[in-house]
Amino acid sequence: MNAAAVPAELQHWARAFEGGNHYDAVYDRAAADAVLARNRTMVIVLAAVGGVSLLLCLVLVIFGGAFTRLLIVLGVFGLVVMFATLPTILNVGRGMRRLAVGNGTLARVSGEGVSFGLVGPIAWSEVAGVIEYDSTARAQASARIPIIGWGARFSQKAGNGSRGLTIALRDGSAVQARIRDENERGFVRLWGPKSSPARPGDIAIILDSFLDDAGVRQLLEAIVVGGLMNGVPVHHPRSAADYIQTLGRLVDPKFPAA
Repeated sequence: MNAAAVPAELQHWARAFEGGNHYDAVYDRAAADAVLARNRTMVIVLAAVGGVSLLLCLVLVIFGGAFTRLLIVLGVFGLVVMFATLPTILNVGRGMRRLAVGNGTLARVSGEGVSFGLVGPIAWSEVAGVIEYDSTARAQASARIPIIGWGARFSQKAGNGSRGLTIALRDGSAVQARIRDENERGFVRLWGPKSSPARPGDIAIILDSFLDDAGVRQLLEAIVVGGLMNGVPVHHPRSAADYIQTLGRLVDPKFPAA
């Protein structure tokens, strides 16, 4: 481990890891359960909105007159909201359930690696890169846009936070194989040809659905320091496009440069 690669303001983490200590990111289980309950409620609401909107469109198209066009537009809008928002909310809920299996511990970070409840320890030598992102400003801007903002706020309340972490894996196939339950192996996303026996992968985690501001900051600092001490590159993308480019280059050497 190389503590010299760590910025001065984070040296206390380097000293802790050199001393053999680890950091546990402990989440508020009651708060996480409340988000999951709200997530399930919103799925039901969105499905109901979509069903009513579809029925409204069909009835008005068949029986409506000249003054029903506005109602048809509202019905179509309801369908658009459902199809645009429901997949995101379902994915958020699925991801939260996969993370909420560590008996209150979201992640454990040490000088040797990082671990999660589903997959267990991941050595730093298995990590191709770490991406830390913060889209809070973009989320706040989206929430202020008429109509679109309603959907953005809806998604945020269902657990789709704006601060997160992505860990790119050299051999995602090997890490994924450690997950005993085949139904949960999507926790590690794989890239590249399916015929390849060793596909790169990544683990993407939304943090502010589980942790408060202090908890997010501490976990990110611990992972950044652990990565830097072991020669793992740490990236801070400036935009969604930058994030895609960064992740693409980490999991695919042939990914086109910007």
